Order: sequence, then structure tokens, then C-alpha cells
Amino acid sequence: MTSTPEKALERLVPFSLRLLLLFLCVCQLNACKAQESPDSPENPEKSPSLKKQTPIKRVKVELTESNPIYVSYPQSGTNAITSSSSFIIGSVLPGGSLSINGKAVSLNKDGFFAHTVPLARGINRFQLLYTREGAQNPYSTFVQLVREKLREPLSASSLVISSEGVEPRDDRALTAGDIIEFSCHATPGAAVYVELAGKKIEMASLASLRAKAKERNGPGINRGLEAAYGQIFQRFPQQSPDLYLGLYRIENSDFFTNSHPRFVVTKGGKNTSLTLGTNISVVKQPLMAHTIHDDTIVRVAPELARLTPLPAGVRLITDGYQKDNIRCLYKTGKHVWIKREDLQFEPPGAPAPRAVCRSVQVDKDDWGEIVSIPMSQRLPFLIEQTVGAGANKLQVKIYGAQSDTDWVYQSPADGEARLIEDVAWKQPDDGVYEIDIALKPGRQWGYFAEYKENNLNLHIKYPPRLVDNGEKGRQPRPLQGLVICVDPGHGGLESGALGPSGVCEAEVNLAIAKKFKAALEQEGATVFMTREEDIDVSLNDRVAFARDKKVDLLISVHNNALPDGRDPLKEHGTSTYRYHPQSIELARCLKNFMVKELQLPDLGARYQNLALCRPTAMQAVLVEVAFMVNPDEYSNLINSQWQNKAARSLVNGLLSYFARK
Repeated sequence: MTSTPEKALERLVPFSLRLLLLFLCVCQLNACKAQESPDSPENPEKSPSLKKQTPIKRVKVELTESNPIYVSYPQSGTNAITSSSSFIIGSVLPGGSLSINGKAVSLNKDGFFAHTVPLARGINRFQLLYTREGAQNPYSTFVQLVREKLREPLSASSLVISSEGVEPRDDRALTAGDIIEFSCHATPGAAVYVELAGKKIEMASLASLRAKAKERNGPGINRGLEAAYGQIFQRFPQQSPDLYLGLYRIENSDFFTNSHPRFVVTKGGKNTSLTLGTNISVVKQPLMAHTIHDDTIVRVAPELARLTPLPAGVRLITDGYQKDNIRCLYKTGKHVWIKREDLQFEPPGAPAPRAVCRSVQVDKDDWGEIVSIPMSQRLPFLIEQTVGAGANKLQVKIYGAQSDTDWVYQSPADGEARLIEDVAWKQPDDGVYEIDIALKPGRQWGYFAEYKENNLNLHIKYPPRLVDNGEKGRQPRPLQGLVICVDPGHGGLESGALGPSGVCEAEVNLAIAKKFKAALEQEGATVFMTREEDIDVSLNDRVAFARDKKVDLLISVHNNALPDGRDPLKEHGTSTYRYHPQSIELARCLKNFMVKELQLPDLGARYQNLALCRPTAMQAVLVEVAFMVNPDEYSNLINSQWQNKAARSLVNGLLSYFARK
């Protein structure tokens, strides 16, 4: 029987309505919560102040002759380790020597150590033996580390499908052209396939797929799925004789709802099967939705990299989901993913998000200049920043918009723009409207986008107005007029890394940050701190606080650690991190002065996706002054005079930054 579009829609509606009811419940709950929660930190004029918290009291470690060893890592409850090595970090009472499983351990002048140890699969026990000159007997204690064991492959003589590692586990909805990836562990040497909605999908062992992939024109791999198999090979680098993989591309003729994949293994004339509870559906008609929260997180794939966040009220086309992630169509060939809790679905049949852009206007306020694009509804957008003498610009891509632009106002009505050199539009693809904002030479200091009614407004920040008010005979104040937020990383229950003697990173961060604040104020800067005690402050609240204060710079002070599998005696030094191009120069300058004045190894100024680096409304940098897990650097970090030196190096980095043209 032929399925008409009307019949397909009738079959889709019950599924769509179930989704809609689920979202309505979630949205009503979120709406109640929204009345108690602060406004979005995207807008510097609406962000909340920090709440008063109760400080945490921490107990200091005291070493004695009867208890001369302290181990800060590993601590009880350490999870199983996946790497082939780890380290034991701690301190001993000065004046003695230490060995671990008979190997001498290097101690620094304060008795701090970080000793790398190899790990076998399973339980590893290490004896720490401390010998003090003049003592009759050495002191001994034990440390245990567990390395994750490899999964034992299934026996070739069995007939079984393991319930562990079967994919896909997450419910999902897809459209024509999408690929479903199936995997399972089953009897080696067997024939394995998946049944899904009347389709039979052959599976192959990973080893055989690798062999066939080397045959340029050999059979066995659908040439249209080569790219997908290449990604699989990257995710499964190890040989596993019982791992089977299969792919299925949704066809135009496919339509099924809540179908469960059934895995079947056959060998020696016998077979067994395993049916997953995973619901897989095909979406024939998309649904419209709109964002219900400001600063909605947008990702390139479920739980992966972020794109420009969206304000509330932005309308989107949705055509699939995976677990609690909704797939949204920006344009043909470009999807993004948004959490269900951030979306409100509209009734089936709601029109697609579309608007016509007829003019672009430039205005200004005390914060900066504003590029405004009036539209009939709120559409999704991306903002890309380019910094440099060759191309200093901001580009806004609006999805679902078509141009009928006759007027572009290049500057505010009352005079020449201070920041904007030129504004131009183009329509590179159907439904994609681009605004290129060429900026005058110089640094970019920040931006943010918001909707006012249905006008998309891009705010571009003025540079800080530094005024040296030093009078004759008085110390000059070169940072007068600079407004800066200093964020001492971690705090409260989030202690951060733990040093060899038990002092936590949160405490060291706060000590350096306070000295940094005092030194900045001596240079004339206005400084706000996200915390001045050992209290919990969420990442979102820290960012919102900086935006609320309309600061020029956000600098988050941290100290570093290492994961298992690395060597704290070999990997240490100073580094800085940034997210947006506007903060590259600042990150480099701060890092260079820490390296120079603290005499630390240079680990670079790097890009990293960190919450305190992501805000766009100001330049934002996170500094890792030194390593908590390196004994010598830790000795410095807990020394008040060295903390002053670290703070001063950051101030000197800023002075150099602002002295540059």
C-alpha cells in the first residue's frame, strides 16, 4: 500500500504529540524556576550579583614523628585508573628519607615529593618507607591504586551477545540520509546482523572491516559509508575479535516509529538474539520549536563543542533527537543540537521560521556601538570574530533570513562611528543572511548579541578609557579607568588540586588573587572579586557577576595539576588560556611576564573551552600560575612573598599590554 504525505503525517502526529506533551511539562517546570532564577548573563545590564555564602573551614595537615608521612594523592575512593602509570604525591617530616617499593624518592627542601609509578592491570600496592636519622625503626604505610582491567573477549566456543557495549543505547529520531551505527560484542567467527523495522543490516567484525578497507576496490564496504567507517576505526583503535559493527542509512521510503533493534548471532546452525529497548523513529515532517531560556547552549553534536548561544524566543526547525538532545536545522547541511529543557515545541503545522531583512542600522550607548537588524521574528544566528590588521571584523550569520536590504546605516545618526569602519551584507546561500562588520584598526574589547522585540542587536564594546590622574610629585596610576574582574578559581566544596602538604588550590588561588587585586588598585584600576572567602560560587555566577559589573577584563586565577599517566617532575610551568580571538594578545602578554619574572617553564598561551574564557562581553583569560603537584613549584605557591611576586608579574603583564599601541 502506497503511503501518501497525508498518511505519513497522520502516523507522525501521535508521536509528535507525545513529544509535545513531554516538552510542555518540562517547560512549565522551567517557567516556574525561571521566576526564581536571574536574568541571562548575556546582557551586561541584567546580570545578578553574587550571593553571600558560608566559608569552608579546612584542616591543615600536621606531620609528627609518630605520623611522618602525608599522601595527598591518591586518596581513598580514587576511581580506577585507565592509564599505564600514575603518581604518588605527598610530604614527609623533614630530615628523613623516603622509598616507595624499594625505590628512593626525591624530596625537595620542604619534604615534598611527587613520584611516578607504573601500574599493572588490577590492584597495585605500594609501600612507603620513611627513615629518619637517629630513629630506631622506619615508618611504613601503604598506598593502593587500581588500574582498569581490560574486558575479556568472548569465547569462540560460546554462542552469545554481550549486553554490555551494545549500541545504540539512546532513543533517537532521524531523517532520510542519516546513518545509524550499530555495534555489539558477540561470539568471534559468527554471522551477526541487526533487524530493524523489517530491514536486515549485516554486521562485520572490526578486524575484517580493517582488512577490507585496505583493499581499494575490494568488496565488503559500502563506498558511500567509507567516511563513517573511518570514524569508527578512530573510535575503536584496538583489535577486538568479538566486536561487530554495522551501519544503516535511512532511506526516503523508510517510516517507522519506536522500532527496537534486534541483534542476531548465528554459528554452527544455531542462533541467539538480543532485543534492545532503544526506540528508533523516522521523522517525515519536522516540528517547529523556540528557545525558552536566554543564553541557551547550542552544540555541534550531542554533548560536543559549543556554538554561539541563543536568546529566548528564537524559532527553530527540529527534525530529530538523541536522548534529551534535539536536532535543529539551521540550513541544508548544517544541524545544531539543543537540550530538550531549553525548547518549547509548537503545534504541528506551525510555519517555518522565516524573515526578510530590509535594513541595517548603527546606534550607540555608553557601553559601545550597536548594529541592529530588524526582523519579523527571532531567528537563530552565529557570530564569528576575526582579529588582526588584515581583517578586523565581526560576522553575523542569520539562518532563515532573506535579504531585501536597501538601506545600511554605517554610523550613529549623530556622527562618525568610533569602532565601525563599514557594514555590508550578503546572501551566500538560500536562507542565510550575513552581516560583515569591518572594525577600525586596534583591539576588540568585547561584544554580545540580544533580541529587543524582534530586532537582533549586536553590541560592540568601547575600549577602556585609561586616564593617568597622577599629580606632580605623586606616583602615576597608569591603569586609572580600567575595570577588571579577578576570579579566584574554585572555592568552597570545589577545592581544586591538592598540593603535597594538603593545601588546596582554592586557597592558593585566593591568596594570589587578593594580592593581585591590591597591586592593581595601586596602579589605579577598579577591581571586583568573584569571591573573597573560601566559598562556593558557580561558574555561571562568576561570569554573570563580571558582566553585571561591565568590566573590561576578566582574569581567572588558577594553579595547575596533571592527570594520571603524566610526570609532575617533568611537566610543569606556567600557561594561560583563552577562547575568543579578542583575548589572544592578552593571554600571551600575561604568560610572557609570568615566565620571565617567575622563572618558570613556558607552556604557552593556549585555546581551551573553559567557562571563564567563554564570555564575549569582555576580554577573558584564565591563568595557570604554576603546578600544585610539582614539589618545588608548590613550595613557592604556598609562600606569601612568592605569591606577591606572582601577582606582580600579572600586573606587569597588564601594564605592558596597555603600553602597546
